[in-house]
Amino acid sequence: MKGLFNKVKNFPTRRRYVISTIRKSEDLFETAVFEANFFYFPRYLSKPDLALETHTRDDARDLHYLLADRLTREIPDRLFLEYRQASSHRRASKI
Repeated sequence: MKGLFNKVKNFPTRRRYVISTIRKSEDLFETAVFEANFFYFPRYLSKPDLALETHTRDDARDLHYLLADRLTREIPDRLFLEYRQASSHRRASKI
């Protein structure tokens, strides 16, 4: 897998998003969610609304499609907050 890319329209808010998953290194993948304009071009390419890292290809693919599915039907800000809190708890537990 070199990368994944999805265009998503959020039905509750009618906003558009782009979800991208890339391989950063041999065992590190990053999934990023960007708010997009009408043509699905990211509004701020250097500042994703959400960026998450995973360590296996399967986890990255699963996360990508889970985010795409949930983002179509859930409030984006709540979804992003949930994932940010979960990732901060994981980082705190490793310390």
